Amino acid sequence: MILSLAVALIFATKVAFAHQPVTISTTSGSLLGAEEDGVMSFKGIRFAQPPTGSLRWLPPVAFVSNATQNATVLGPSCVQQFAFATATLIEPLFNNPEDPPDEDEDCLFLNVWAPSCSSYAPLKPVVFYIYGGSFAFGTASLPEYDGTSIASNQDIVVVTFNYRTNVFGFPGAPDLPLQENNLGMLDQELALQWVQSNIQKFGGDPNQITIMGQSAGGISVSTFIVRHPVNPPFRAAIIFSGAAPDSSPKSTKFDAFNNFSIAMGCSQAPGPARLTCLRAVSAVDIRAYTNGPTAGDFRRVVDDVTDFEHNLEIIRSGNTAQVPLLAGTMQDDGTLFTVGETNLTAFLEAQGTKVGELVSADLARSLYPGQNDTTVIANVFRDLTFLCVTSLWAQAFVEIGISSVFRYEYGAAFPDFQLFPGAGAWHSTEVPEFFGTYNAETATHNEKTLSKSFQTAIANFIKNPNKSPAPHWPNYVPGNDTQTLARLAYHNNVDLGNFVDAVTSDSQDSTCATWNMFLDF
Repeated sequence: MILSLAVALIFATKVAFAHQPVTISTTSGSLLGAEEDGVMSFKGIRFAQPPTGSLRWLPPVAFVSNATQNATVLGPSCVQQFAFATATLIEPLFNNPEDPPDEDEDCLFLNVWAPSCSSYAPLKPVVFYIYGGSFAFGTASLPEYDGTSIASNQDIVVVTFNYRTNVFGFPGAPDLPLQENNLGMLDQELALQWVQSNIQKFGGDPNQITIMGQSAGGISVSTFIVRHPVNPPFRAAIIFSGAAPDSSPKSTKFDAFNNFSIAMGCSQAPGPARLTCLRAVSAVDIRAYTNGPTAGDFRRVVDDVTDFEHNLEIIRSGNTAQVPLLAGTMQDDGTLFTVGETNLTAFLEAQGTKVGELVSADLARSLYPGQNDTTVIANVFRDLTFLCVTSLWAQAFVEIGISSVFRYEYGAAFPDFQLFPGAGAWHSTEVPEFFGTYNAETATHNEKTLSKSFQTAIANFIKNPNKSPAPHWPNYVPGNDTQTLARLAYHNNVDLGNFVDAVTSDSQDSTCATWNMFLDF
């Protein structure tokens, strides 16, 4: 496809006058961005009306404008919730403590990084990235998610965006229709619609969009896959440590929202009057409560619109987006979530009634022979939450005939990431390596090399999801008689030519025979 004349002139002007402002017309207005060193950046693009006042706890409303918009500064984060019990560990790790982004309820902005293009440049692949944060926190307004390196080195268009989290995005409110409780996922849908409508203006191809996410962002990607069985608005999917297992049925508990309402001084029965009262409460007061010691967890609910009860059954029926999939986990995905945990019995009971009833401490120890209880706890969390779910998804995709499935386990554990005891290759440490936003001052030579290799491999999949993303990385075939699980960056192998070690496909899944009874209904 050839860019429109107007866009072509913009690109031609920009090439002739490097380091000058660049303007692109979109449904959000005429965006004034910047170009530097071959990359255009447009930040803080409003894609939805402010979800404030009477729009609090309503589905997002598209923002449409013809006005000129400054697109050179990242927008504020959505209001964050860092669980009181773990905030001293989690907030410094995930909220840029030296310069945390501003927070605001008016936060539905997105960002685009695109290679500088000539007037005849072909349209480029696009990655649509969804951040993690347990659906409680997270923001695209962190330096970690800057797309400059990817756009410059890999010649693809990068999109990041904010979506509502915690009580603002996933209230679990009986006052709302069930299908309007996963507001953060509706924000994600609207952001992707914006990309479909506008990305060609940036040189991106709307027919070559890969949706990608990590942790809660990975779960979000998996829900996109399930709810778009026909003509999906993406051609491939990437999941870093986070696919959706089968979920609890629609017997939603509203305790967290009801307790929140009482704490905010809104004691009316659930319904319009209580919502009116709550919409008058300031976001500052709400944040003070949700980050305090008595706040509950605000999670997504099964609504059969954005989130589903039997995800794996839907996949196996073929009633899902049948697109190439790259999915994997970290060798030590569980260490971050189990810091300080030493009581195995108490830990198992805290994983839910069924786990506590059916899995004893002795059974758990037998699954991980030779490990002390602290390590067993971390590995149980890893397998129950991440590894076994990913295994089930990859296997289900292969079962329905999708040939382009690539599964990995990432093992790089660099010194500058060992920020808590027993960290290892912990949950989320692959993200700055993909974005190329690692700390250049503390990174070793091997880390810098691995970042280039890993970024290139993932970008290769984004460019052509039907081709092996790196040497020695085969299509995944489940079982114990194939070697198609890609172990990445083990044994200090970091070069693109050797950082993939293909091992027996189910070699990491021995414990899943136990954990799958809680994941695959």
